[in-house]
Amino acid sequence: MADYKFEWHGEKVLSKVDKAIRTALLTAGADLQRKSAKQAPKEYGDLEADCKVSDIKNEGNRFYVTVGYSLPYAIKQHEDLTLRHPNPRSKLSVPGRKAKYLEDPYKENVNKYEKLIANAIHEEIGD
Repeated sequence: MADYKFEWHGEKVLSKVDKAIRTALLTAGADLQRKSAKQAPKEYGDLEADCKVSDIKNEGNRFYVTVGYSLPYAIKQHEDLTLRHPNPRSKLSVPGRKAKYLEDPYKENVNKYEKLIANAIHEEIGD
C-alpha cells in the first residue's frame, strides 16, 4: 500500500492572494483616477490634479481603495448637470469635459476591474 502525504499551504496561498488583490486594487484605482481626471471639468487644472487614490483599506476580509476629489466644489461639478462644460465665459475652459466625471468611468469599467482582480488571484494560485 502506498503512503500519501498531504501538506497544508493555506497561509502561503492566502498571502499570495492578499498580495494579488492589493496589487490589482491599486492598478484599478490608478486606472479610474486617470480616466476620471481626463473627464473632470478643466479651467485651471486644479480639479483634474486633485483626483487621488487612497492607500489600500482593510475592513475584516474586505479590501478596497477609494478614488476621489477633495476640493470643495468637486461634488457640485460632479452632480450638477445644469453646469455648462466647457464654461462659455472662460477662454481657459477645456472642451470635452463633463459632470459625472468619476461615476461614468467607474460604471464603464467596473467589469474590467472585477476581471483584473479575479485574474490577478488566478495567476497567483493557478487552477
